[in-house]
Amino acid sequence: MSDDPPDVVTPFRTRMPRGQGHLRRPEILAAAKEMFLADGYEAFTTRKLAARVGLSQTGLYVYFKSKEDLLDALCRQSFVALAEDFRTAIAGGGEGLSRLRALGLAYIQFGLTHPDEYRLTFLEGPGLTKMQQSPAAADQDGPAAPQGLGSQVFLIIHDELARLAAAGLVRRADLTLATHSLWFALHGLVATLIARPGYLRADREALIQDLLDSVENSLRPAPL
Repeated sequence: MSDDPPDVVTPFRTRMPRGQGHLRRPEILAAAKEMFLADGYEAFTTRKLAARVGLSQTGLYVYFKSKEDLLDALCRQSFVALAEDFRTAIAGGGEGLSRLRALGLAYIQFGLTHPDEYRLTFLEGPGLTKMQQSPAAADQDGPAAPQGLGSQVFLIIHDELARLAAAGLVRRADLTLATHSLWFALHGLVATLIARPGYLRADREALIQDLLDSVENSLRPAPL
């Protein structure tokens, strides 16, 4: 008969000890992010996630009701971080159009520094499935605070354009349209650099600055 000790069996973990349940959410979200990125949104299942984090599927539902809720939570994290980067950029962006340029650069740097988060928020699956907008969300001239997180990020750009328009530094055009145009220009660059980095033939920094120059010039008032 062998004197070797018996194998240690790790029990199936169904829940954290009392008072530590809040620690599961970050763990679950981290595992979900890895699975979304590895398997794609369509192939992702809460059953597989529950097995990975050591929960029953019913136990997982205590924290998140569906894969849509999981992806929304991850997108919300990205929007919170991006909004904070925007506020930092505005605070240190100087005056005039340099503030708008700082916003654009902050957006690009966020995407390139956090490519996984950017992919999940803007490139994978349905993206942010619930904007959680207030009834006034359709009014893009309203304050940013009551809006959903995606709208808050949109309105930070919109509000800066409005401020510059009031100062006569950008065209007094449809500011919602201008905000979309600016965002989509930035998104196109970031998405391409993340998804198809091999397409780049120019110097990356020179390309970024050239795009920001083009956006800035497109917004300037027409000469008299």
